Amino acid sequence: MHVIGGLVVLASAMPAMLPAQSGEFLVRLGRDTLAVERYTRTPDRLEGEQVVRSPRTVHRLYTATFGPGGALERFELITHNVSGGPGPLERKATATFSGDSVVMTIPRDDSAATMRVKTGPGALPYIGQGYALVEEVARRARAAGGDRYTGTMLPLGTDEPWKVEVSRLGADSLTLQIGPIGPLRMRVDERGTLLGLSGSGSTMQVTVERVEGLDFDALGKSFAPRSLGALSPSDSTRASVAGADVAVRYSRPSMRGRVIFGNVVPWNQVWRTGANQATILETSADLTVAGTAVPAGKYSLWTIPSPTGWKLIVNKNTGQWGTEYDARYDLARLDMKVESLPQPVEQFTIAIEPKGKRGVLKLEWDKTRASIPLSAK
Repeated sequence: MHVIGGLVVLASAMPAMLPAQSGEFLVRLGRDTLAVERYTRTPDRLEGEQVVRSPRTVHRLYTATFGPGGALERFELITHNVSGGPGPLERKATATFSGDSVVMTIPRDDSAATMRVKTGPGALPYIGQGYALVEEVARRARAAGGDRYTGTMLPLGTDEPWKVEVSRLGADSLTLQIGPIGPLRMRVDERGTLLGLSGSGSTMQVTVERVEGLDFDALGKSFAPRSLGALSPSDSTRASVAGADVAVRYSRPSMRGRVIFGNVVPWNQVWRTGANQATILETSADLTVAGTAVPAGKYSLWTIPSPTGWKLIVNKNTGQWGTEYDARYDLARLDMKVESLPQPVEQFTIAIEPKGKRGVLKLEWDKTRASIPLSAK
């Protein structure tokens, strides 16, 4: 079932008889190639393969089988570890879709686990950087018509289906939200064929191009020994400020040739101040931050970058993903000092600099430094 402009539309909105089509996608994160993919779609099958380079390089083969009405019946994913890292050389996952539920067989260490998840009719699987499946969503949205479309995707191995929302922007453009991923801006043709995608400024900062003539086998071999690792590795910084033990735990995205502020990080919007999980500040004693009392304890840190100044948000909610900001838990919103740096900082960095009985919390990325004073209360 799908909702379009408030109307309920059943799986008949799916494109039941697609002409055979092949395609290739090049996925970039800034200047780095993150993945390549090629696929073939016939009326009853979608077959493809990917090479994905993070956190290690893997080669994936997938097959989706569709029923007469266009609903997915079975999905198989085989993953090969081609980077030489630890773990099995091959892993296989399957998912059988029937009615409003799916039964998955997922590798777990040296064995396999079976799980049943209720998804609702017409669900599709989600695999990281798998854009032939994203194109499948766009095709369904085009077939349904209207300005809005909703559906469901299920990340393999999880028991939480993701709501999919597609909105029409123009004759050849759509916006897409897949659970916590997005909003993504897609260029499509009249059938929903994915021509390009941009996640700039969203929770998935990739760009995707539809290309022709990829030397897929050669690229796969060249990428095998050149994994990108974790795209935003976790890190921490710790210092003693007038006897208070102050620590920050965060993730560190890199520039990768991109313009950061006003682009990757939009102006005048709440930013997770890093990547992945919400950034955490913990202090063993009461602090004063820019003149505001911050009692001993644990907090999440958020920022609102702006061309005219930054604000630091100290929030009492912790343990959440970095997109799950809730202003109801704000302890304070504080002005930060902003400076331009002579040279760009490639990887986002947070530092705590003690200065006698005081300290400074510094955020640096690209050519910007934002800072705020700390002191023991």
